[in-house]
Amino acid sequence: MRSWAAQLEWWNPDEGRWVWVARYDTAGGRAHRDRNRIARHEPVDLPEDPGKAAKVAEVELARRAEEYIEAYRAARAWGREAW
Repeated sequence: MRSWAAQLEWWNPDEGRWVWVARYDTAGGRAHRDRNRIARHEPVDLPEDPGKAAKVAEVELARRAEEYIEAYRAARAWGREAW
């Protein structure tokens, strides 16, 4: 595996569509976390092995899903732009 991504999406009832809330990926060659309307390319400490890193990211997204969704909803309410 050379690159990977794990993404959390949430059904936004106000918009009537799925939106991405947070994702971990290796775009740009280094593992990082992006959060919609919050932050791009947040550094994260993940295992060097891509398979292990992707699994850690998947578990982290599941464990912190509500936190990420609430942060997205708050940023959207504040009028922060999406990218």
